[in-house]
Amino acid sequence: MRLLKILPLLTLSLLAPGQTPKSGAPARLLVMLDPGHGGEDEGARGHGGLLEKSVTLDLAKLLAEQLRAAGMEARLTRSDDSYVPLWDRASLANAQGADLFISLHLNAAPTRQARGSEVYFLSMGAGDRMAAELAAVENAGARPGQDQDPDRVVADILNDMSQKAFLQDSERLAVAIQAQLNQLHGIQQRGVKQAPFVVLRGAAMPAVLVETAFISNPREEAKLRDLQFRTRVAQAIARGVRRFFAGGTRVSRRRTLVEAER
Repeated sequence: MRLLKILPLLTLSLLAPGQTPKSGAPARLLVMLDPGHGGEDEGARGHGGLLEKSVTLDLAKLLAEQLRAAGMEARLTRSDDSYVPLWDRASLANAQGADLFISLHLNAAPTRQARGSEVYFLSMGAGDRMAAELAAVENAGARPGQDQDPDRVVADILNDMSQKAFLQDSERLAVAIQAQLNQLHGIQQRGVKQAPFVVLRGAAMPAVLVETAFISNPREEAKLRDLQFRTRVAQAIARGVRRFFAGGTRVSRRRTLVEAER
């Protein structure tokens, strides 16, 4: 009963607008970029030996350049070949008061013909079998036993409440990015999907997971080796982010832990 009484107060505190811009120039929008996998977690491997963890890091750096050129601030959850636990990635975005969280990955499928991009936002259940299988693969790096930790249970409840508040904006962001990536790949429709990705679950801001291309497709693997193609992918995602903000949003910056401790 006591937990039920304090949850509304804690949730209001978590979602309260923060980092009100001081007089003068407004604070720049902050996008937290999460290069999937890293370290001992290689992610998917292409038939030609290309590793997902290497491509996602390079894509994140290229995307950060595009966002900064557009006047935004961009930070990465990892800047080298290191492993960051899945639960900690969204926590980094929360701690720094990020306005958006974008996790970058490469897709894989049993058939080599699958191509294009898919953008996901959070749900507690997968929309279809393929989404469920993909989420299971991407969630494999989650640390065991966290769900049984009492402190983690309370944190998950609060994070789920905060995520629901941003769910519609997460869908809008996913749609905006997916539209740009479809144009890049020359695909009319490859719909936005939902799945229970651990890396998105703790984000207290609009959050999406982008499967930028199929590394299991030899042609797309070859494209991913090309810097020009990776740059075009980064440009497409950046256009989607700009269009998301141009369309209007309820996003408000939350206080960072540093601000809260002052």
